[in-house]
Amino acid sequence: MPVETGITANQIISELSKSPHGKLADYVPTCKVAATEKPELLARLIAWNRVKGQVRDSKVAFPVVSLSVEAFNDAEFIDNSLAHIASLGPRELLRALRFSIELRLPGRMRSVRRVVERYLRDREGKWPKWERMALQHRATLRELYALAHIKPCEAANVILYGRSLDKTKFGPPAGSVFEIVSRLKDMSPLEAAGQIMEWKIPFLVAMGALGAKAKDPDLVLALIGRMTPTELVTNTKMLQRLGIEKNPALRAAFQQAIGKAAGSSANVLKTSRAAEAFEDNEELSEKLKGLQERQIEKLGGIEGNWLVLADKSGSMTAAIDIARQVSAILSKAVKGRVHLVFFDSHPRSFDVTGKTYDEIQEITWRVSADGQTSIGCGLQWALDSMTEVDGIAIVSDGGENHTPLFYQVYPRYCQLVGKDVPVYFYRTHRGFDGFSSSLKTSSIDFQLFETLAGIDYYSVTNLVQTMRTARFGLVDEIMQTPLLKLDQVLPVLA
Repeated sequence: MPVETGITANQIISELSKSPHGKLADYVPTCKVAATEKPELLARLIAWNRVKGQVRDSKVAFPVVSLSVEAFNDAEFIDNSLAHIASLGPRELLRALRFSIELRLPGRMRSVRRVVERYLRDREGKWPKWERMALQHRATLRELYALAHIKPCEAANVILYGRSLDKTKFGPPAGSVFEIVSRLKDMSPLEAAGQIMEWKIPFLVAMGALGAKAKDPDLVLALIGRMTPTELVTNTKMLQRLGIEKNPALRAAFQQAIGKAAGSSANVLKTSRAAEAFEDNEELSEKLKGLQERQIEKLGGIEGNWLVLADKSGSMTAAIDIARQVSAILSKAVKGRVHLVFFDSHPRSFDVTGKTYDEIQEITWRVSADGQTSIGCGLQWALDSMTEVDGIAIVSDGGENHTPLFYQVYPRYCQLVGKDVPVYFYRTHRGFDGFSSSLKTSSIDFQLFETLAGIDYYSVTNLVQTMRTARFGLVDEIMQTPLLKLDQVLPVLA
């Protein structure tokens, strides 16, 4: 049998594990190879990621990188990439434009600039929508117009630059929301609060306009009442500074807002950061963690029963915590059972079905890193106890050095459950990885997730969301995702 060469679907999908915190160039190497060797998979992954992905960087980078490859030349795929650029919010669209300029797209830079022009003209044609966007993203819009070499319309020029195109009119238009914002600092706290609510002035805009007055409790109440779920979980540290922990009324308003956010599409990754901000306040932290759990449940997409095998051999402290996080996300994302088994040369099992990360941490706090490494003993536990699972997640460095070895136990376990069980390997360190080598030699398929530089909750959540109980389940799901058409997102300019 010939050895498969080139990039695999799993390697392409693994790019979703990256959370480079703004370093879009980190996506370039793999995405370029994918655009050349598996263009349709990349095109459909771009579409799938828009709906299911949790990392914003990848939503910006994937379509731009695809356009940087000349071999990515199918007209439908190109249109899909441009459509996904057009579907970004203003800040992300600006990042995509900057990144396109950085990559020097071969013959496609004009197309990207044309998309930006259509985007801006579409908003200008829906003036209330443009005003709301400019209220929050004025500096971003100014740079978008400039980088794309687009002249704003008369009204937009007044708002963005404080003057009309013929330089006869200056300052914000009378009676507009921009005039209201300019006067907020001179209003009484109650009047300013009323205007914020009436005009639906975004949180950060109001904060910048109010200055020191923003600390007034009446104003903070108005701000919390106005905040979107995303604003709520993104600005928790600022709300801390405004006194929501010490003021009972503000604390109650914040808790009520969290309750309303449960049914929203707020990003679960941002909520995890918000919970960390209140780690010293058990009441508020628990509220946010509860929101996070409900958001994970809403993500769905994962089925069956799962076994998480966690390396607790020497120097595997990081693996222990990553395994807790993986287990916690699975326990909320699936309707089946979740078993967490720590291993060195012997297994230690925990049923973590339905448990939160804190609950898992509480029942596993005595687990520490020591001993040898037998990944197979964890699976042997499942075999001996006749515990049937539909997927296996392994968190380890792969330095398996003690029997039973995983590749020896796996065929017997698959015989027990009557199917090949998908294997996901979270590799925590680079070094001797006999585990991966033995699986490849034994023709056991597995998905590798590199977590060599450590991993945060951003990446863990995104990774777990790609796990499926069918061997090719995610690839099949991605390949069935419809491509997006640019004309669906933006009207054609006359």
